[in-house]
Amino acid sequence: MTSPVVGNSLTPRAARLAAELETWGRRTITLAELWTLYARADPASATRPTRRADLAAAVTALAAAGVVTASKTLDRTVAPPLPARLTLPPPTTSVSAAALARSVPWRPELAWAATARLTVGQVSLLQTVNTWLRDRGRDTDVIPVRERSLELFGYEKTLDTLRGTILFAAGRLTLTLLRTFRAHPPLPVRRVGDGSILLVVENADTFDTLRKTLNTTTHAVGHIAWGAGAAFEASVLSVGELPDVHDIAYFGDLDADGLRIPASAALTVASEHLPAVRPAHGLYRLLVEHGIPQPGQPPVDEQRAADLAGWLDDTAARPAQALLTGGSRIPQEAVSAKLLTSVTGDWLADLS
Repeated sequence: MTSPVVGNSLTPRAARLAAELETWGRRTITLAELWTLYARADPASATRPTRRADLAAAVTALAAAGVVTASKTLDRTVAPPLPARLTLPPPTTSVSAAALARSVPWRPELAWAATARLTVGQVSLLQTVNTWLRDRGRDTDVIPVRERSLELFGYEKTLDTLRGTILFAAGRLTLTLLRTFRAHPPLPVRRVGDGSILLVVENADTFDTLRKTLNTTTHAVGHIAWGAGAAFEASVLSVGELPDVHDIAYFGDLDADGLRIPASAALTVASEHLPAVRPAHGLYRLLVEHGIPQPGQPPVDEQRAADLAGWLDDTAARPAQALLTGGSRIPQEAVSAKLLTSVTGDWLADLS
């Protein structure tokens, strides 16, 4: 079993558990709750025969570092014994994080860690990065973020979590420093013509209906893509790999998520200098005119509804805002194959 303390630092496993404990909403943690946190901190332990011993070692190290106080009451049902309860220090207590940070010979890239207001868990995670920079700082490999996270911390999602913390604030950790990048998911695309428009459709059934319809008529669409709901917020970056796409028209549900997704994607492409994401006006007009509102949604407040609906043009924005504030929605499946064969071709003209 690996010792949980290496020099003045915690092992990656103990550091990840410390980071999980620091997100806990109460000062006390029962053993059952500790197992839940440990499962998040060390998912690979689920099938490891030394799982209990590893947790016991991590708890001992965290107690020695002042991160927790372990109760004297022990669970002895299985060896080794584990404390029945842990107690976290008061929020105002700095524990030993500052002293730990000052004791580390930081690499120049991490010199800020010596004076930053950090937790023990954060300092320990940074020590792992510090060691990696020392040993691998001159390497040239660049790999996806979850591969780098697994290499560094033994858990592929640790960097995903850390990217939303002060460790990635300005002047601190960056993906470039860690020689990694966020790999964007692929965008399922079919060619349906020679035009420069990419039509993105939120849901699979409507994607299939529109793909078949576009294959039987004349239009300005070159490709049609399945947005796969919220996945489009990331997969939109794949648009840069498509030839001759100069315009992205989006069609989704008239509800909060259906409007948030393309608005978010629009911000993403703007920052990457890709073609703008805008509404597929003709399809939204059909949805407003022929769709039947479905009640039962949580009402959206006026300002939020106005912000979400503001992504649409005036024709669709007003009814969309009314739907949101009234707790209703219209699914895009209302623009069905039957409807598309019964209406005029104006919706196609409105795509361009």
